Amino acid sequence: MTIKLHNVTISCQRYIQLETQPYHVVGIWKKITKLIQSRKCDFDDIKSVYYECEEDGTITFYEVKGSLVVSLRGLCDQGQIAETDCPGIWTYMLYSCPQGQEIAFRDESVNNSIESLKEILAGNKLVQTTVEIKDYLRYQYYDGEYLDVRLPPGWDYPDGIEISNLLLEEFAVFQTSSIFSSGVGKAYMKIVLDKFAKVAYKIVEKGGYLQEFQTAQYDILQQMNTNEIAQLIVEYNDYRIWQISLPSKSKAVEHAFNSALDLLAKI
Repeated sequence: MTIKLHNVTISCQRYIQLETQPYHVVGIWKKITKLIQSRKCDFDDIKSVYYECEEDGTITFYEVKGSLVVSLRGLCDQGQIAETDCPGIWTYMLYSCPQGQEIAFRDESVNNSIESLKEILAGNKLVQTTVEIKDYLRYQYYDGEYLDVRLPPGWDYPDGIEISNLLLEEFAVFQTSSIFSSGVGKAYMKIVLDKFAKVAYKIVEKGGYLQEFQTAQYDILQQMNTNEIAQLIVEYNDYRIWQISLPSKSKAVEHAFNSALDLLAKI
């Protein structure tokens, strides 16, 4: 059985409605702005868009007017149509399921208004709270233009803020070089950032200091096996990545390229 949800026909999936988060709204806004640019139209001309968030496995719909559900197993009879007569935003968690077991659960208590989208349209930022430092880094880097991202609980003290700034700097620098976008480079980035985040959490948890984190960064990098990333940088054989990456504000990126220099010296 297929389900038509917000004018999209789906199969082999179950949809569970959740509260729309600020970063979901930003995803919708970015989709809308792309359409405005490509179609050379106005905001009011966009009637329907959706945004899929790979990080949390959700899909968010923005719709001005249309059918919410045509076939909704367990909630209404097949063929019954629920209409939306005003603009709204709906977010669902997606789960795979066997064909014929599709279902969509809508939560009537969830606020579907587009007030948050209007806030962005007016040039205001949405407040985005975080629980994990990794979420803070991702939202701040990718969506900081539209979100007022708050640090996780316990981080909002002078040294905690400075530590978070160093982590954000490490995260941001990694994004600037293609060498860290896939394969060995991406694996190196993930391992380093995971280790940095874990040690930072332990330091912040006890109200520790910036100097402790900087020392821990050095220790982590000295213990890292950089043979593969160094080999990759050398084999990349493109002087432009050196120009882009060095000098670096990231200790991890600089360490990787210094390891590549050491490897070149041995050749």
